[in-house]
Amino acid sequence: MKDVDRTIQRRTALAMGCAAILGIAVPALSAPRNPDDSYAILDAVDVRNPFDWLEPIGTLWRRGDRLQAAFWYYVFQIRSRPWAEADRQRTGGSGAAALRASIGETLGRPINEWLGSDPARWQETGTAAIAFEKRLAFHAGRPEGVDETAWAAMNQRAREEYEKDFEALWEQYSFARMEEMRRSNRLYVGPLRNPGQPLRW
Repeated sequence: MKDVDRTIQRRTALAMGCAAILGIAVPALSAPRNPDDSYAILDAVDVRNPFDWLEPIGTLWRRGDRLQAAFWYYVFQIRSRPWAEADRQRTGGSGAAALRASIGETLGRPINEWLGSDPARWQETGTAAIAFEKRLAFHAGRPEGVDETAWAAMNQRAREEYEKDFEALWEQYSFARMEEMRRSNRLYVGPLRNPGQPLRW
């Protein structure tokens, strides 16, 4: 296992562990399942919330299926956004919102840095994740104190805002400009390295 993979694994576990130790209000996970069977979890209809996906996403990344990990991370970002919004309203952001931000730093940053080497593939993967998420039914669970109607509205708003933000990124920066920025930061530019299995969704 490479150093960056160990770091992701440790920090993700640390974020979840600290949340439990500190009593941070995060969504309750479903019953434990075999983390090596990533697709059984990702494809399950009984998943209560997107935080169930963190372990299989990390597993995909560590075993070398990086493109699939990136795809599911973006789906997670969309799905976890209303949980963070509800948490900010209820606790001021000390629960799911804080955990989501931590995951964005520990898992999202290396995924974005890796996928950003090929802006066209980055745009393609994000666009595919946005389209796929729209076809999914809402999770079985929802934050405490949020009724079904309000929850549906929050999820729809999260979808629309995420897609708008993603599209704005490509309106602001051309592929050439992104590549120039990466080179100036001494980051690799070119075809994706070690993408693993192709997307299956």
